[in-house]
Amino acid sequence: MTSNTYLPGANYILPRNEKEFERLNFQHKYLTKAACDGRLVFDKSIKFAEKCSVLDSGTGTGIWAIDLANGMSDSVEIHASDISGDNFVPNPPSNVHFTLASVTSLPAEWSNKFDFVNQRLLVAALLASEWPKALAEIYRVVKPGGAIQLMEADFRFPTPETPVQVQVRDLLWKSFESLGLDMTISGNLPTMLKDAGFVDIVDEIRRAPLGKTWGEIGMQGTISVAGGLRNACGSMMKAGVVGSNEDYESLIDRLEEEWDVHGHNYLCHVVCARKPS
Repeated sequence: MTSNTYLPGANYILPRNEKEFERLNFQHKYLTKAACDGRLVFDKSIKFAEKCSVLDSGTGTGIWAIDLANGMSDSVEIHASDISGDNFVPNPPSNVHFTLASVTSLPAEWSNKFDFVNQRLLVAALLASEWPKALAEIYRVVKPGGAIQLMEADFRFPTPETPVQVQVRDLLWKSFESLGLDMTISGNLPTMLKDAGFVDIVDEIRRAPLGKTWGEIGMQGTISVAGGLRNACGSMMKAGVVGSNEDYESLIDRLEEEWDVHGHNYLCHVVCARKPS
């Protein structure tokens, strides 16, 4: 594992512990199935040649990179970077290389290095002011003609808008505003990518199902999303929108009950683009 100068991840609203490690790995399987039709790379036209280079930016545990490596030739060089190594999977495949690096300050030697860059679910990590820099860094490290894939959830428009669901959505919104995060980023990514210089931008909007009404995939969604909401309790309290852990846990219990009855879903944007050749 190599190192790079990076900023402390003080903005990230989720903890870095064993419980969150397990949830992130479970969420990876859920999102791959629900939002990407079971594919790690949504764009079916993307093919990885021998000795190409791939980056998983903001990798979390590194599970996306490791799953990709398990289905690829060992000659494909896969880098997985994150601001913290606390959740990195131990003993990765030999062609997966972990790096400590902020998405706003990737290693200088990575300029024009990668054929493909994946990044997902940093809506709860990056300040609103950091997004343009992060996208500029991705543009810098992608090879001319290379491709990117960004995935972000949109928590603004839960369907249906039932009482507890609306209450939780509004608490999230207040928390994001208090912490300087941008809850609208998913819908703004195409324009921001164009401003960063990307072309061939495609924004695929998928629905992430929640609750027993949707069957197994909905129950997986409940574990993934409700688990994330529960693990964010500390940050919600820091933002001043939650009074106590007990009250918040009770609220999420009632939210899960609504999901099971009404079959909710969130929007999930999968945005693909290329750097001009």
